[in-house]
Amino acid sequence: MNKNILRKIPAILIMIAIFGLSALPANQLPGAFDFNDKIKHIIAYFVLGISLCLWIPGNKWNAKPVIWGALVVLICAIFGISDEFHQSFVPGRSGNDLGDLTADFVGGLAAPFLYFLVLKAVIFGRAPKP
Repeated sequence: MNKNILRKIPAILIMIAIFGLSALPANQLPGAFDFNDKIKHIIAYFVLGISLCLWIPGNKWNAKPVIWGALVVLICAIFGISDEFHQSFVPGRSGNDLGDLTADFVGGLAAPFLYFLVLKAVIFGRAPKP
């Protein structure tokens, strides 16, 4: 199987999982998801952001980290907006929660930042410049 296709599978699976969970009415969410709603959003979109970062080879990150990071954040934000729209059709769920969108953005923003720091420190063997 093509290595580039394998890079995309985690993000696709995470998007499917987020979409599936957001299709459930609030009272039907699994017990493992019984904690603060905003924390759930931050974690979900952080994981989505990390999986999107995996699409981009390390040498491309090294060459243009701001551009690739901004793209990851933008994709997370667009997916968050589409998820809120999707939730507006689910009984017992709200589709216009600015707090959820903010949490999605925070998770999506943290992902490429931390990913790039780890990539620089571990893979390239040097810490990022301050």
